[in-house]
Amino acid sequence: MLAEPAVSIVLPYRNSAKTLERAITSILKQDFSNWELIGINDHSEDFSEKIIESYKKSDSRIKSLQNKGKGIVSALNHGIEEAMSEIIIRMDADDAMMPERIGEQVHHLEANPETGLVSSLVSYVTDFNLPGEGRGYALYVDWINKLTSSDQIKLHRFEESPLAHPSVAFRKSIVQKCGGYKEGNFPEDYELWLRWLSKGVRMEKIKRSLIDWHDSGERLSRQDQRYSLDAFQRIKAEYLSIWLNHNSLTEKKLSAWGIGKVAKRQIQHLLRHNLKIEKYYEVNPKKIGSVYKGSPVFHFKEIDTSKEELILVLYCARTAKAEINKFLKGKNLELGKDFIFLG
Repeated sequence: MLAEPAVSIVLPYRNSAKTLERAITSILKQDFSNWELIGINDHSEDFSEKIIESYKKSDSRIKSLQNKGKGIVSALNHGIEEAMSEIIIRMDADDAMMPERIGEQVHHLEANPETGLVSSLVSYVTDFNLPGEGRGYALYVDWINKLTSSDQIKLHRFEESPLAHPSVAFRKSIVQKCGGYKEGNFPEDYELWLRWLSKGVRMEKIKRSLIDWHDSGERLSRQDQRYSLDAFQRIKAEYLSIWLNHNSLTEKKLSAWGIGKVAKRQIQHLLRHNLKIEKYYEVNPKKIGSVYKGSPVFHFKEIDTSKEELILVLYCARTAKAEINKFLKGKNLELGKDFIFLG
């Protein structure tokens, strides 16, 4: 009788014939061998399933499933349900693991029982031929690779998704306690991270790259409206409201930095969750002294330093974030208590 695997690798795929062998080969090269690979076919129309089946014939650790529903959420949840192990490793069909990935993540979870999810740094690999085409994702990877500790992940959770989805390993018991992936008009991984964080799940990263994260024009997050900027802002507003209540920050008055075009859409989502903005701060002199949504607009140098308000720094350029962070900290304001970035 075969021993139960220590790890279950959940790999959903759809029309992934071009890249699936790369992903599977990287799994077969792992230093840690006590795993099962669960490939979930999400109604592929190419020969992806034949690739999985061919590997399955020569390796009993590989399983092939059909998605009971349609889409990545259904596929992921089905794979997790069928997993025999307590540790779930996420993997996408177009990425590649470093040989030590599984072993290091298993060791980390075993050595840190208080940790529910462990990720890692990722190496960005672009499949684009056009110069600069993947620049946005490259900058995003630079950002997430700087967030490694549990505190950093929690503090920056509302800025962007702090984890690369295919880089995570987590305990199946968390799914059973806090729920799995949800269907909706939002990014399924980001919603999961925000929900689990809101329920106290500890997340951290191993400080080395354990996966090549491939970017291409076919990436789901480039094509589906669930991964649009508006979808991210919508889910941020929902969990920001929960976070404020959990941390007793509803006693503070809310203010916001910025009323640009994108920030205005962000404000609409905040208002839907009854998050009233008492005042706005702006750089643009044409907006200063005006009133927006019933609240006055002040110059950013007039920011209240009494610590009686929480400043929501709305959508702004990456270069501006560093300057705003430096300015606010120079006013003796603390990230997570006196201000928070929302984009």
